[in-house]
This record gives sequence, C-alpha cells and structure tokens, in this order.
Amino acid sequence: MENVLTIKGLNKRYGKQQALHDVDLTIAKGDIYGLVGRNGAGKTTLLKAIVQLIQPTGGSLQLFGVEGGKAYTQMLKRVGNVIETPVAYDQLTAKQNLNYYCKISGVVEPDAVSKALSFVGLTNVGNKKYRDFSLGMKQKLGLAIALLNQPDFLILDEPINGLDPVAIVEFRELLLRLNQERGMTILISSHILEELYLVATRFGVISEGRLIKEMTKHEFELMAKRFIQLEVDDVATTSRLLDSQLISEYKVVSDHKIHIYQENVLIRDLVRQLVYEGIAIDRISFEGENLESYFKELVTSEGGK
Repeated sequence: MENVLTIKGLNKRYGKQQALHDVDLTIAKGDIYGLVGRNGAGKTTLLKAIVQLIQPTGGSLQLFGVEGGKAYTQMLKRVGNVIETPVAYDQLTAKQNLNYYCKISGVVEPDAVSKALSFVGLTNVGNKKYRDFSLGMKQKLGLAIALLNQPDFLILDEPINGLDPVAIVEFRELLLRLNQERGMTILISSHILEELYLVATRFGVISEGRLIKEMTKHEFELMAKRFIQLEVDDVATTSRLLDSQLISEYKVVSDHKIHIYQENVLIRDLVRQLVYEGIAIDRISFEGENLESYFKELVTSEGGK
C-alpha cells in the first residue's frame, strides 16, 4: 500500500529542550491516523514539522514518496491542515474568508468556496461575521479552508477541543465522509482517546516527544474488550480443549496463561471440562480495561519516560 507520510528518526530541539525524540511514523493511503497524547506531549510540534512551519533538528520526512527540498514543498500543495486554532479574519463572513484564502492559495476553481461551505454545513450563515461564530462554526470554517485545494491528505490539530457534544458528533461525521467518500487520508491529533477511537483506523501514542506505541483499531478493540484470563499448568492441552469446544477467539500469552475473548463461553462449563481433562487451574478471572486506563498506563510506564 502506498505511504502518504513516512517519518524516520525525527528530532526537534529548542535550546536545551528536546521536543521530539527519534520519532518513527508511517501513514498509509486511506488511513485515519489518530495521534494521541497529553497536552505538551509533542503532537503540535510534530504536525508543524510535517507542514514545514518549523524545521526539525534531525531525521527525515517523506511526503507522497518525496523527501526534502523544493519537491517536498511542492507536495505540500496536496495537503490541507488546521494546526492549533483556525486562522480567519474576525470582520469577514465565512464566504469572504474563503474567497481570501482562495486568492492567497491560488485556488481557481469557480465552485471551490460554495463546495467547501456546503460540505461543512456553513452555507446558510449569511453575513454573520467570524467574530460572532460559535466554536463549532469556527472549527468548521477552519476545515473548509483546509479543503479549498481538495487535498489528498488532511492534518488536524485538536479539532474537537472545546466543542459541545453535538458539534463533536457533527465534526466526526464530516471526517468520516471525507475519508469514505473522497478517499482522503487524515492525520488527527487529540488528547481525548475516546473520541479518536470512534473515528481513527490506526493510532500512535506520543509522550514527552517520543512515539511510544502504534496500533490498529482491531488491536485497540482487543485491549478494550473484556476477556477470561486462564492460568493453568498445561497451556497446550488447554488450547486443544478450547479448539474442540469451538472456542476460537483466544490467545496464548505465556507458558501458563490464556486470554479467551469469545463472549458465549460459560465459565462453569469451561471449569468442568478443564477438571475432567486433569488440567490444574491456578486462577480464572474476568479482565479488561477501558481505553483511557490503557492510555494512562502507557504514558506513565517506562516506555513513556
């Protein structure tokens, strides 16, 4: 699969402060990549390095297979971004702001403004000035600005920060439409893991400037799923027993431990079968944790230091 973005060994230093530490990250075409980390973890610094708002101290970035120089800058024309807060003029309407951005960005398509306004749901705001917009409307206008050049790759920095629940749902639906209807690759940063989980297909966890974990949506789902933890003296025989009982959703995690994810398993029947087969049970329990707990454990572990 084609990679839209490939980052290797990226570093950024401000004086004595190391903001990014040897970050390796790959985003494939069609991904919705959720970059999650606490405030100050390095998310915005990384996004700024991608779009050349800052220059990294070391490492390499490839955008659509192109690395460095004028060729990389040229590829940025295929990227739309909203980093930190949307930049618009208070005294202008949504349409006037978009017309201004068309002029400075060289967007010449006649319908670019109307299409962008329609897509984000700002067609009917009329002569209302940007200064009078709600936070949700401002975020939508920022997205509309980023979409003017019909980008292949969209980068959004904390786009749901401060939005009310209804606005969050609307914004999430817009992102899914961009990905599913237009095939757009999206990189979205947030400190709210539960929201990223609802939209992203892949995740990267950043802490203190280090990318400490990457995983797919499926891997995340397994982590959030409740499971039966078996601690037994004979994993091999237990595995064969599970197979014979048509219990296929399980994972051997150590010499004496198995996780069973299948939901229709009755513990009393399982214990009866294990005892019948002469398998010693040291422990059996329900386990599992929510995503926020997993995230907190990651960023406070040795890997996050």
